[in-house]
Amino acid sequence: MSFAFSLTKTRPDTDLHMGALLRGALERHGVPVRVTKPWASLPHEYLVAQAQPDGPRVWIHCNDHDGRTHYDIPRTSLMAVAAVVTDEKSTRFVYDGFTAADAADAAAAAAWPAGQAKECARAVAAFLDLPEYPTPLCTWCDDYGLIEICDASTDAVISHRPCNNPPCVARGEERAAVAAQRHTDALVIGAEEFGPQVCTECRWGGYTPVPGLDIWVCTASGCGHTVDRSAFDLAEGERLDVHNGHLHLVRAWDGCPF
Repeated sequence: MSFAFSLTKTRPDTDLHMGALLRGALERHGVPVRVTKPWASLPHEYLVAQAQPDGPRVWIHCNDHDGRTHYDIPRTSLMAVAAVVTDEKSTRFVYDGFTAADAADAAAAAAWPAGQAKECARAVAAFLDLPEYPTPLCTWCDDYGLIEICDASTDAVISHRPCNNPPCVARGEERAAVAAQRHTDALVIGAEEFGPQVCTECRWGGYTPVPGLDIWVCTASGCGHTVDRSAFDLAEGERLDVHNGHLHLVRAWDGCPF
C-alpha cells in the first residue's frame, strides 16, 4: 500500500512548532521517520515511523485545543501527541498523549511539548523493538539538543535554546549529515510529480547515476547498492529522471491545480 509523500517542509526549531521537536526526539532514539499523508486529499500530515520495509507503520500526530490535527502545530497550542498503529492485531495507541494530558498537573503541563515528544519517541522505539536508548552523553540536555529556559519566579518552562556543549553539537552535526542522505521527499514541477526512488537495500539513500554507465548507485554511506534500468518497473506514462543528483520516477501530477 502506498501513501502520498509530503510536499511541506517541517518548520525550523526556532519557530517553536512540534515537528522539529518530534523528529529530533525520534531520530535520537534511532527511529526512521518521514512526513506523509494517508491520502493526498487530506489537509493534515503525519510523521510515519517504520523500522523495516515490511514492518508496521506508526502514525504520529498532534492535536491542538481547537481540534486541529497535524504533526507540526505550534507548541503553545498543543493538547496532546498521539502515535497509532494498525496491523493484523488491531488499531491502537503506541503512545496515548491524551491520557497523559488528563493526568498532568500544572507543573508538568508547563513542560508539555518537550515531555510528550520524549515520551512518544521512547514508546515508538520500544514498539519497533529498536535498541534501548543509551545513557545520555551530554549532561546539559540529556542528548536532547535543547536546554529548557525556566521562569525565574515560577520555574515553569517558558522556552528552549539549542545546547552548545561541544560534544553535543558535534553529535548533532553527525546526525544531520546522516539524515541528509535520506531520499524520501516527493516534489511537483509543473504538471509532473517527481517520486523518490529509495534504495531497495538500505531503504535510506536514493539512487544517483554512475557516469558513463546505465546503472545507479545508492547515495547512503556504506551501502553501495547498484541497480540497472531493468530494475524499475515503469507503467504507461511514467519515466525515470534525475533531479538534484537523485533518481526520480516521474508521472503526471493529479493534485489540486491551484
